[in-house]
Amino acid sequence: MTDGSPAAESSLPHRFGANVFSNYVALAVTALSAIVVTPLLLHHLGRSAFGVWVLASTVVAYLELLELGFGGATTKLVAEDAHVRPDQAVRMINTTFFVLVPMGAVALIVGVLIAYFFPHIVHIAPDQHRQVFICVAVLAVGLAVSIPGDTFGGSLAGFQRFDLLSLANASMGIAIAVASVVIVLLGGGIVALAVATTVITVAFQGVRWAMLRHIIPGARIRPRLIDRLRLRAAANISGWFLVYSLLQATLAACDVVIVGIVLGVGPAAVYAVGAKLAKAANLSIDSMTIVFFPYASATMRNKDRDALKDIVIDGVRVTMLVGVLISLLLIVLAGPGIRAWVGPGYDTSAHVLVILALAVGFAAPVRSLGQVLLGSSDLKVLCAVSGVEVLLNFVLSVILAHVIGPIGVAVGTLGGVLLVRLPGLLVIGTRAVNVRISDIVRGGIVPHILPAAACAGVLLAGRSLTGYSFIGAVVTGFAGIVTYLGLYLATGAPPSERERAFSLVKKIGTSRGRGAAGS
Repeated sequence: MTDGSPAAESSLPHRFGANVFSNYVALAVTALSAIVVTPLLLHHLGRSAFGVWVLASTVVAYLELLELGFGGATTKLVAEDAHVRPDQAVRMINTTFFVLVPMGAVALIVGVLIAYFFPHIVHIAPDQHRQVFICVAVLAVGLAVSIPGDTFGGSLAGFQRFDLLSLANASMGIAIAVASVVIVLLGGGIVALAVATTVITVAFQGVRWAMLRHIIPGARIRPRLIDRLRLRAAANISGWFLVYSLLQATLAACDVVIVGIVLGVGPAAVYAVGAKLAKAANLSIDSMTIVFFPYASATMRNKDRDALKDIVIDGVRVTMLVGVLISLLLIVLAGPGIRAWVGPGYDTSAHVLVILALAVGFAAPVRSLGQVLLGSSDLKVLCAVSGVEVLLNFVLSVILAHVIGPIGVAVGTLGGVLLVRLPGLLVIGTRAVNVRISDIVRGGIVPHILPAAACAGVLLAGRSLTGYSFIGAVVTGFAGIVTYLGLYLATGAPPSERERAFSLVKKIGTSRGRGAAGS
């Protein structure tokens, strides 16, 4: 934009606010569904059947890796052509879809094999083998369909329509939750749950396709639209996307596994309490940073590479807003928050959360940079840094687990961030996209120093006054959020962000006024 308006100062993605908001809504719906549905399933199915259901769902979900990185490659390549060469985007969609059809068939075969051995692996009673086999096999059918069907979701992301993708995901989550509740209340078991989940999952692949056709009128799925050049381009980068996905999955799951192997099941449960809240924090930040992936792909393909500089700086600034604020809230309110959630006796969980929250905060400056690297074809850099981080995290966690228990594993995670991810991406990653570290510090990090310091002061003062009460933690947290956002808008935000914030407040006030007038 060159009209001189404040909005012209921003290099944030198009529809940034709508996309991020919709991602957060979908995340909230997923979390709320889990909170509501989990105890109902546990109560009506019983511990044994519920355990089988959770394990079956988890094991089958790993078959998604058989898409071999083509999901990320599709998002990147569709984003490059989406708003400039839509006919090429359609060819990319068709190419990926038909490449992944046989991969879906392979996933189904593997899923059926897993279903056959699964009852023996988890030591199910012989009289339950048949229904467990059917449950896993039916879930595998849904996963097999979703592998080529995920082409549609990845393409929606490529068109930067996370609002539509999140709407589909949230609606699917609600449908599955409602069906699950109805089934267990009527006395149904894990087979009925698997059938309902699979039917809904398959149906929503059609919903995503309908959304995609709304964006690209006249789009068709036809074998004649397969493009060998597009296939070659996708194959050249899909392997790196697969490697990166495997590294991130390892990084997310290894901590609890290490605690369980080194220290036992009890300490693993204590660690998991704090780790769940840290994981939720990471998911909330990812819901924002993921929009930079297709945006960077489109920019890299259709503009000068130098345009990535402003995207990186603006990305760091807005990601810090969420990452640092969440990190401060978790650090200061970990004790009262854990106690209010699971009761007393989990001080170690609170200490684990404090350390993992520090890792969340220190990783915030480079999270959006990582998504820009994904979109700008610098996957080797990202995989190299992630690989070293996984290795160091593993070594530190195993050693420190023996020395200081579960807290040591959290320290290992923090060490991986401080010693590898943060310096690695700041040094190597910034060079890859031709951005100076000093520009990131000045434009992305410095604006948060005063708001963060003031917020920490408010949170510490509130914590000392309210102690471990739940209501006190809520009030203190709210005061900290208001302090941070207020000071950031007043001192750190550029005019474009300040104008957007005031416009949003004005719209909310106007809508409330109209509602009051009509009532």
